[in-house]
Amino acid sequence: MSEAVDIFLKMPFGNIHALKSPSSSSQLPLVFIPGMLGRAEDWLNDFESFAPRSCVALSLRGRGESDYPQTGFSVFDHVEDIEKVIDHLGFERFILVGFSQGALYATAYALKHPGKIAGLVIQDKVLKQRRFGKEWVERAKNHPASAGKEDFLWGIANDSQELNLLEKCDVLRKTPTLIIKGENSAMVLDEDLMEMESVFQNCTIEIFPDSGHDISSPDYDLYVRTMNNFFRSHRELA
Repeated sequence: MSEAVDIFLKMPFGNIHALKSPSSSSQLPLVFIPGMLGRAEDWLNDFESFAPRSCVALSLRGRGESDYPQTGFSVFDHVEDIEKVIDHLGFERFILVGFSQGALYATAYALKHPGKIAGLVIQDKVLKQRRFGKEWVERAKNHPASAGKEDFLWGIANDSQELNLLEKCDVLRKTPTLIIKGENSAMVLDEDLMEMESVFQNCTIEIFPDSGHDISSPDYDLYVRTMNNFFRSHRELA
């Protein structure tokens, strides 16, 4: 497979970085939104695994090679980053994949642009958010991706808010949705899955028995098979 292509797009605060796999496939593209401190490069294995389907991954503001503002870190500010990339690429319909906090950002985008979302994949995340405080900042400072970015972490904490996106997801109730949970992860509880299943009426729920929060580990092949089976189970996504 050829190397992914870098995309840098100008925002008021600087650049947003994304990666795109070179592809002429007629299949619907996959757009990946990383977790809280993830970056576009985290998805390069997926680019290869799901080829020849076109794949795109974002580094949201402050992550990877993307710049970040002094303020503007709410969930809905992050949606603007996704909008910028999607508008640049001209995607009319695509499959949106969000991991952890990225699933919250992805769902917020889907709620704003439901007509563009052919399929939604929620990876180990409840679609709710509490405010982040000092304890979260102190933990996040230990992440390698946070080195020298304490102001960025405080920006996220200060702009965080109590949210329950599930209350707004009726517009997505018929959207083909795959929800994946790691059995050993404490991020999503059984009652959370039941609540999401009641909202997303066209959903598939998969629990990976040996996984924690990182659902693609330790059995990456299971992860790829599950994603592909989901695509094949819906004619438009195949």
